[in-house]
Amino acid sequence: MRNKITNINIGGEEASADRAAAREFPPFLREIMEEGQYTDDQVFNMDESGLFWKKLPSKTFVVKNASKIRGRKLQKERITVLFTTNASGTCKLKLSVIHTARKPHAYKSMDMTKLNVHWLTARKAWMFSTLSLSWFDDCFVPDVKKFCEQQNVPFKILLLLDNAPGHSPLLLDRHPNVKVVFLPPNITSILQPMDQELICNVKAAFSTKKFQLLNDYTNTREELRNLSDTTTDSKSEEDEDQQLAEQKILFKQFWRIFNIKKAVDFLVEAWDQLSVATVRHAWRHVLQGIPGVRQSQSVTGEVQTVAVAVDLAREAAQSVTAAGFSETTNDDILEVIRYPDVTTDEAGGASSQEEHRLSHSNVRGAIKCVEKIKLLLSDDPDANRYEIVTTQLLQTMEPYFKDYHDNINTSRQKSITEFFARNPPQPAQVSDSDRGRDSEDDFEGFVREALTSVDDSDGDSPEGQ
Repeated sequence: MRNKITNINIGGEEASADRAAAREFPPFLREIMEEGQYTDDQVFNMDESGLFWKKLPSKTFVVKNASKIRGRKLQKERITVLFTTNASGTCKLKLSVIHTARKPHAYKSMDMTKLNVHWLTARKAWMFSTLSLSWFDDCFVPDVKKFCEQQNVPFKILLLLDNAPGHSPLLLDRHPNVKVVFLPPNITSILQPMDQELICNVKAAFSTKKFQLLNDYTNTREELRNLSDTTTDSKSEEDEDQQLAEQKILFKQFWRIFNIKKAVDFLVEAWDQLSVATVRHAWRHVLQGIPGVRQSQSVTGEVQTVAVAVDLAREAAQSVTAAGFSETTNDDILEVIRYPDVTTDEAGGASSQEEHRLSHSNVRGAIKCVEKIKLLLSDDPDANRYEIVTTQLLQTMEPYFKDYHDNINTSRQKSITEFFARNPPQPAQVSDSDRGRDSEDDFEGFVREALTSVDDSDGDSPEGQ
């Protein structure tokens, strides 16, 4: 059972892992650490994970009757949590939480800048590139600088990140004292320290605390204990209606107690309980081959395994007297703590799909950025490099060009030689009333040119591409 839980594909990445790249990265990292003389105290990893903080096991009465009890949407209330620790385990940075609200009702009387977590906001509570810069500037750098000052460690940091779209490439040279290294694609499930049971351990411990709170709450209600002891076969329609009514009251009251503040407090407690030994154990793969003497302190505490953490969560769930909790299995717990798919809207529905449709104006803006990039690079003294880069850029953007082209009235098309001209032609003189406005003809022409140039380059890539 322990091996089954430890190796379970929680993040959905194990099957696609690039094991060749995973073998090559540790020596590469070792060279960086030796060249920069980084100690394990100075090497950090951050990873984010979604959490359905109100989610309950699927066999419970409240989940099975979610359409009748106020619980369907509550099951899908999610936050994103950013976990960061160094390789020595001596520094677990304050958690960062991404929520949809700037100040939820549970925090109405509190200063959001003085919480036990860093509070970030996003419309869907997901990480995105701009927010990663804010986290880096306002959370990570100040926290690691403070750690270095307190521990008398040089403020020289190496930060490992996976190559998720939400991590901006601008982080690479964001701060002179922080070197950012992106992990190769498809190796996070094998090498990334935070993915090596750390996040899963915290989520399991969080679930244990949640179920313990629910158990304490239900134990004070004799009528619920009586209902939970009634077998399904012996229930009449009247009994089921009564149970449904009781469960509605129970969870309506419980959700008032278990609010976002309580959930965050539980997360912080679970994070703080993570032992140094567990953290160092999670770094063992990515730091393989680096002498242990680089670590500043000896390992303390036992390694906390996911198997044990899940067992504790299951036992806590089974102790809840509400209907269905006694049937909870380890698989149910793993389903509760599983990483949500952050590429889809968990709320679902047609309206959600419409929200994720690219608007005409957004596509237009992206294409204008391509046009600007070409202009900025047009003075490159290396003509071959210019053509390779711009051709690759146009090929990458081809689906958007075609999508835009299908929704506009076509305009005149410039020649391909003019499109790749080293010095773009000077704009025609315009009247004061037209100055500063986009030329629709020029822009639509750019789209047609891009499509033409991409078609012409198919099967005939520039040398060196």
